[in-house]
Amino acid sequence: MKNQRLHRVFEGAMILSLSSLIAKILGAVYRVPFQNLVGDQGFYVYQQVYPIYGIGMTIALTGLPVFISKLIAEQPDEAGKRRVAQQLLKLITPVSWLILVGLWFLATPLATLMGDRQLAPIIQSVSLMFLFIPLTSVTRGYQQGRYIMTTTSISQLVEQIVRVVIVISVAVISVNVGWNVYQMGTWAMGAAAAAGLSASIVLMPTFKKMLTGTKQAGSINELKIIARRLLLEGGLICLFASLVVLLQLIDSFTVQQALVAKGETPAMAKSLKGIFDRGQPLIQLGLVVATSVSASLLPSLTTSFIEKKEVEFRRIYRSLMHLCTTLACLATAGLVALMPEIDTLLFENANGQIALSINMISIIFISLITTYSSVLQSINRFRSTVAALLAGIGVKIVINFFLVTKLGIAGASFGTVISLSVALLIIWMKMPSELHAVIEGKTFGMKLAIIVMAMMAVAWIVAALSEMIFEHSRLAMIPNVFLPIIAGVIVSAIGIIRLKLFTVKEVLVFPGGRKILNLLTHSQKTEE
Repeated sequence: MKNQRLHRVFEGAMILSLSSLIAKILGAVYRVPFQNLVGDQGFYVYQQVYPIYGIGMTIALTGLPVFISKLIAEQPDEAGKRRVAQQLLKLITPVSWLILVGLWFLATPLATLMGDRQLAPIIQSVSLMFLFIPLTSVTRGYQQGRYIMTTTSISQLVEQIVRVVIVISVAVISVNVGWNVYQMGTWAMGAAAAAGLSASIVLMPTFKKMLTGTKQAGSINELKIIARRLLLEGGLICLFASLVVLLQLIDSFTVQQALVAKGETPAMAKSLKGIFDRGQPLIQLGLVVATSVSASLLPSLTTSFIEKKEVEFRRIYRSLMHLCTTLACLATAGLVALMPEIDTLLFENANGQIALSINMISIIFISLITTYSSVLQSINRFRSTVAALLAGIGVKIVINFFLVTKLGIAGASFGTVISLSVALLIIWMKMPSELHAVIEGKTFGMKLAIIVMAMMAVAWIVAALSEMIFEHSRLAMIPNVFLPIIAGVIVSAIGIIRLKLFTVKEVLVFPGGRKILNLLTHSQKTEE
């Protein structure tokens, strides 16, 4: 029975991870054609308000469902699960709808704080998504707490596909009809509410089932306990899940106004903010590469801790940290090495490449923060990350405006990197000393540095040779980007194998590790 339950947990986690991966890729990729259609100023308008959507989406899709699933899983029977879900719905609905009302009526003051009063109708448009968050978040959490992940996965994909289709359609229509960027932004952000409605329709059968069949209502005391846990535990999870979007929100309130204070015209400041925002889909793609594979090891880590298998826990932890660090460093180095070519290929020109390159460094910090925090969560020390996250956000708030006035949009990138480095340092200090000892040693770091430098050098050389052959047009950037990427992947793979970056035990822990090891062993015998 225990093995069947464990199998369901792992199978469900894989399904949810796969759907999340697809949704993340969709969420990153669509912004490239969108920016191409609406330009830097149109992209600025969209990205200024996007963090509000991002926070709401994080709460509805990951933050609250993760916490709710934990509460649901604690209940001994189906009646208890439904009762707790209904209690949570009573608590979350008024809060979510209050946020909707607040955003709607405070849209103009918020837009003014962002330095652009014309953003008000766009803020009102995105606020409508909070109408559907109670239904979607509680229903997803209820199903996940019953180890049924397909419901969340399907609703997640439907929600993302509907939103992306509407946003791109609005961009096409706005170009053909001649809407201004604010009209376009209002309709584009309306896609969030339409997507929430679509997800709600998918989840409705489960939602109805969740509301029926419970005769015994929860007590006032139980409601208070759930409310306290929702505020503390649920709030902490949402804070952690929203870290990247919160940093983007700080940029929305500071970058454009700081650029004007620096001496830029309002129109130029909006264009520069739009250029700076080009980095967001690139960071998302980098994080998909860096975190998706390593995230598959976290259930094993949690299981090892629960079953008190210390040796296995430390081995998985070491493998997790080494894999995450390697993928994050290679993704960052590749994006930095090819930034002019990638910028031109995706966004028509290479404007802002210095600021974008600096911003790519945040991939490493976010990946490590995510992994360290997940490890702390697996050993029931999740609250240890709160001080780190709040410190990072506080640093960003304090230094961002000043850095932008001095360095332009590169200052905003520095602000993000510095704030994340502060958060990472604090989290690292809060890790148990015995876990620090597991990954100490210079050998891994030296080998990884050699591989990264070799990969960057080869990527630069191949890119230079490719540009000599295919020149510098946007169409020519297709081979100018993909040939260096292929060369970089080959060099990285050879370096990892030749320098034995990972031990045999680490490789065996990786997803598909035994097959990888058999393939390596076979290739070495063939060479001999």
